[in-house]
Amino acid sequence: MNLITSIKEFLGPHTDQYLTAFLVVFGGLIVLLITNFILKRQIKKLEEKSLQSEERGKYRSLPILRFFQRIVLPLTFLGVLSIGIGIVKFDDRIQTTVRAVFSIIMTIIIVRSINKGIELSFSRYFEREWANQDHERNLKPLISLIKFTLWIVGFIFLLANLGFDVSTALAGLGVGGIAVAIAAQGILGDLFSYFVIFLDKPFALGDFVIFGDKSGVVERIGIKSSRIRVLSGELLVVSNSDLVASRIHNYKQMQRRRVVFTVGVTYETTQEHVEEIPSIIRAIVESVQCHPGITCDRSHFQSFGNFSLNFETVYYVPSPDYYIYMDVQQEIYQKIFRAFNEKGIEFAYPTQKIYAAQDVPLRITSVSDLPDGEKPNMQIPAGSEARLP
Repeated sequence: MNLITSIKEFLGPHTDQYLTAFLVVFGGLIVLLITNFILKRQIKKLEEKSLQSEERGKYRSLPILRFFQRIVLPLTFLGVLSIGIGIVKFDDRIQTTVRAVFSIIMTIIIVRSINKGIELSFSRYFEREWANQDHERNLKPLISLIKFTLWIVGFIFLLANLGFDVSTALAGLGVGGIAVAIAAQGILGDLFSYFVIFLDKPFALGDFVIFGDKSGVVERIGIKSSRIRVLSGELLVVSNSDLVASRIHNYKQMQRRRVVFTVGVTYETTQEHVEEIPSIIRAIVESVQCHPGITCDRSHFQSFGNFSLNFETVYYVPSPDYYIYMDVQQEIYQKIFRAFNEKGIEFAYPTQKIYAAQDVPLRITSVSDLPDGEKPNMQIPAGSEARLP
């Protein structure tokens, strides 16, 4: 009884108002906590079922429950707290403190609710079947930037509600912003380049790209830089400005791969074999078994080279996968090598012919063509012909 009497004496004539305000706030807080507990359990159950289900966005009530749990409940608590404060008529010296505390709580709850609303909107969008899931991770740095900006705006409004003159601070921020923009041109350039990558979509996560003399798989797209896993294994960190300024070859977007290769045979190849080689190569390309759908575009006697007769062949691989391309190329090369050996067609290698003034020819194709035990004579007799590798 002494405690209650002391409390009544401390609160003065407004004891009933304080008690009513306490019951309103405390009772509302208990109801909201129970509601939050029920919503959490229900959301957890639906999320587990959604993970087990193959159909995305099947449970339409899930985003609604998230909205009530993360946004409606905090705003409801803010309303209950506002009602409780409005019941009591505080003294002037207490009123200022109560308003300051309420302004801080209100700013935190409102900014947090807006941020949660943005998160729920994006998550709801990417739960749809037709949404591009690769863009979800790309958006996370952008969402973080938006949330950070909202906290800064909320802090400025809080200072204004607390009675501070924010006009001077805003003017200072403007001047300071110009100075920071000048000093951080590279960072701002990378930021704008991030928006270019996000909106224009020259590549996405998982794409194999080639830019400059580097090539690899895109693993992360950040606000300032992107991470690319190059073929040698290390992680390459490249600024977004450099990526946007480069010519990017995106092999992930390639529908099919066009392959061109050349085969050179010696000038001693017979006329029959020269006429037969294009059809041999075409038949080999069309008979590839490691991957279906390989089509031969053409195979022709292309040119008379310095030391070979050149045959150019073009074929298409209906896949952007580099490993499939290498398997197909390996099978084609092996079959060409086998077919040429069976028909006695020789592959050409770099050679030169040296002619002397006389008419007596001496032809040396290689050191192995000399008789056993005889050393090559580097002084070529007049009128001889030597073919050196």
